[in-house]
Amino acid sequence: MRSNYATNTENGSAAKPQQYFEGNRKGEVNELKILVKNTINEKDDKKKREVVKKVIAYMTLGIDVSKLFPEMCMASYTNDLVQKKMIYLYLTTYAEQNKDMAFMAISTFQKDCKHNDPKIRGFALRNLCSLRFSGAIEFLMPAIKEALSDIDAYVRKTAIMGCVKVFYMQPEQLTNIEDQLYKMISDNDPLVIINAIHALNEILAQEGGMALSKKMVDYLLGRLKEFNEWGQATILDELSKYSPKDDKEMFNIMNLLEERLKHSCSAIVLGVIKIFMNFTKNKPQIYEQVITRVKLPLVTLASISEGNFEIMYTILCHIKYIASKGYNAVFASDYKSFYCRVDEPTYIKLIKLEILSLIACDFNLGDMLNELGEYVTDVDQEISKKSIQALGSIAIRLPDLATAIVKQLSSFVTLQDYITNEVILVFKDILRKEPKHIKDCLEIIQSDNITDSNSKIALIYILGQFGSQIPLAPYILETYIGAQESVELKHTLLTSCLKVFFVRAPEMHQVLGKLFYVIIDNENEDIDLKDRAAFYYRALNSNPTEVKQLWHNSIKVDKFLEETIINKEALLFEFNSLSVIYEKNVNKFIKPIEYFNNLRNKELQDLNQEQQQTQTSAPQEQTSDVIENPQQQPYSQTNDLLEISDQPQWQKYLSVDSFIVNFTIDADHFENMWTNLNDGATFTRMLARNDIANETAIEQLFKQFRLYNIAAGEEENVLKMYFYGSHQCQVFFEFEINKNLSTVILNTRSEIEDQAYLASKYVEDFLKQVHLIE
Repeated sequence: MRSNYATNTENGSAAKPQQYFEGNRKGEVNELKILVKNTINEKDDKKKREVVKKVIAYMTLGIDVSKLFPEMCMASYTNDLVQKKMIYLYLTTYAEQNKDMAFMAISTFQKDCKHNDPKIRGFALRNLCSLRFSGAIEFLMPAIKEALSDIDAYVRKTAIMGCVKVFYMQPEQLTNIEDQLYKMISDNDPLVIINAIHALNEILAQEGGMALSKKMVDYLLGRLKEFNEWGQATILDELSKYSPKDDKEMFNIMNLLEERLKHSCSAIVLGVIKIFMNFTKNKPQIYEQVITRVKLPLVTLASISEGNFEIMYTILCHIKYIASKGYNAVFASDYKSFYCRVDEPTYIKLIKLEILSLIACDFNLGDMLNELGEYVTDVDQEISKKSIQALGSIAIRLPDLATAIVKQLSSFVTLQDYITNEVILVFKDILRKEPKHIKDCLEIIQSDNITDSNSKIALIYILGQFGSQIPLAPYILETYIGAQESVELKHTLLTSCLKVFFVRAPEMHQVLGKLFYVIIDNENEDIDLKDRAAFYYRALNSNPTEVKQLWHNSIKVDKFLEETIINKEALLFEFNSLSVIYEKNVNKFIKPIEYFNNLRNKELQDLNQEQQQTQTSAPQEQTSDVIENPQQQPYSQTNDLLEISDQPQWQKYLSVDSFIVNFTIDADHFENMWTNLNDGATFTRMLARNDIANETAIEQLFKQFRLYNIAAGEEENVLKMYFYGSHQCQVFFEFEINKNLSTVILNTRSEIEDQAYLASKYVEDFLKQVHLIE
């Protein structure tokens, strides 16, 4: 049977598909309103679906179909779940725009929350919870409390998620809800248990999440097999936070979980390994045994995940993490498992090369060198360069075996230019640590295939450091004088020429003089480079012998600073988390919960403001008086200093009374907040007076306006001070006076980003009042 408004082709041809996104004609919304009303009592669900689809299509196009709200509420009296979903979408979209409509929608949802079909009950509750205005809470809480004890598991788990939504809207409404959620962990349905755990972790986030007791741990372990894979991963993540009371309890838990290491799901295996590592982190001998035990599951997972490269990459990152913590010998015997395959994407090959550079040792180096040598000629330049870097890393980490690696790297000199450039960069690091290999590098150092800027800098450094052992060093350095190169290269060239001059003065005398002339006589040259060249020139004219002694004091490199920093940061990574993937601490890429609390508060404030705007506006005469005499009106002292609205501009300024008197914080809190907060507002102004541009006067000035100093210092006529204050949220300032440039710079950051601009304007105003800035 066709719909009444279906379009037919002429001569009895087949009907065209219904077009929902045709251009709307005048009065078509009214026609649609009549159509919806006429189909309310229609028994054919397919016809009713087509009508509702057309309403949703109009709404999607941006056409206002709010006139149909009463009819759509009436149309919700159906058992067809497809219609329910579309009608609920319509109701939630328009309910927040009109309070009267919202109550009609709430009434509809409340009715369906008592429907016989559990799917409809759960779906109605889900949409009721999605109404994000404060007036809905009083209707929402009774529905949630009733649904928490529903006989159907789908309704119960939906109610649990509703508790989280209420928490983010009005947390004070959730009185004693934690106890009920803890009880629901003993529910018969695994999905209800998982939702209860997630809800407790959200609601109790500031307290560290859900509390674990021995009884609860035993209960969860006993039911672990009832959960699906992601449910088990959630349970294991919770168990990793538990601290066993003694070794007996620890070994009992580990023995129960050991069979999970054979699971094919990577999330479960990594979750079990995380528990093992957390339990034994203060027991070095057992910890090493744990690493040995989990090696086989990790290598096996990496092998069987070849079809799913994203999971494979995650496993390889965790293997690299374990190897970088000093347990690289554990994976040394399985080095062939990390050889690259032709069909693997580049990012898999790169992480495998990093692992190979970590697990290389004396017994597998010969085979590994041949394999890495093959990768150097790969058509992918990124793989080729990474292979050369891996060889260099092995040479630096295993100095006793570096000779063979250096000879192999030297054999690549006849290959492509980009290979030669990368080999030079690797040689620089090897020679910094092991200068004895310079003789093996002479061939490539004197090559003409070096084209990259960084490689040229590395070559010039090597020529300067080992100029006495490289016959052509002065003549190669001379070719770079006067060339159009980067400033960094010129700085390195100046230093290297000076070093070679002290060991081969006759050959370098004219070269060094030419370099001094080219740098100092060039008006467009970098000022720092010119000053440095002039300094060296005057020092050589004054006392060349003393300068030579200073340059000959060399420092032996035992370990690069980069390696030390990476190793220290690796200790802070949390296993089975994004820290291992990003190679960063969690605090560097996940914002603290306070940030999201501020966003939630701002969202609620915006909703309250929208309600205020719907109320009756003030008389026009009063508004005119305020606009004509703004100086007679006090600053707005509302509960929301961040509201973005159409209110008069004077309500968006801060005053002295806005800030808390004698508010104090410690230096650690200030540093933590300043580091984690995003950049806020910044301004630069010209300094108008110098008489109060000192630490004491500035501190007293800010204190008068209830902003307090926490750190200060002055160096080379640059005064830098840090201040803080608090009103509805905390604000932090970095204040700088540069007397050399006669500038004042203020950087402002706040817990709520919009507030930083108001606070910055507040400081700017009182600085202008005392005529410190122009």
